[in-house]
Amino acid sequence: MTNAPIYDATKQRITELVDGADPHTPVAATPGWSVKDVVAHLAGGLRDFVDRRFDGVESGEWGERQVRDRRDNSLDDAFAEWEANRALAEPLFDTPMGSVLIAEVVQHEHDLRAAVGVPGDRDGVAVRAALTKPLQQLDQRMRDNEVPALRITLEHGDRVLGHGEPEGTLRTTSFELMRAIGGRRSADQIKALDWDGDPDTWIAALALFGRHRPEPFSE
Repeated sequence: MTNAPIYDATKQRITELVDGADPHTPVAATPGWSVKDVVAHLAGGLRDFVDRRFDGVESGEWGERQVRDRRDNSLDDAFAEWEANRALAEPLFDTPMGSVLIAEVVQHEHDLRAAVGVPGDRDGVAVRAALTKPLQQLDQRMRDNEVPALRITLEHGDRVLGHGEPEGTLRTTSFELMRAIGGRRSADQIKALDWDGDPDTWIAALALFGRHRPEPFSE
């Protein structure tokens, strides 16, 4: 399945998920944001992708700006903007940026699921697709920083990250890996996964955004 149908299906699940929910429900996975804020971020972020506006991505200001600029908007406003920006973004889905958009929307789907207490869709194609770009980034980072290679065993097969023969193995699910490298798990939670080898060898490299969650997060 190509990126656009996966994105659209995830967008539809999110729409149905939060329909009727309190828009001010806190989203613990994204501290300080509500349900409305997460949808506003998805809408505004998609427009920033279209406009190639990425200032503040590393610091987190990228997303905070999107939410701040839309603080007075309603949840319906956020969905309307998301729909309009989705049409503008159509050409992006046939470029490498398409896999970035998948990673973003699927991660936030599960942030919202945790917030409203409706878990689901953890073992489908969307979660596996959401790992495509992050795993490429992790592989390159490990090679650039000469981090020992790591074998990751998932429910649908193995993947070796880094250069050379793996010096350790992490066995987990695609969902847990997505949440771990996306900053939704603490370092202690990641170390408690099924490892062969010392997880401290790889724990820093697995922080895709430069940091793990400071406190444990269960969902």
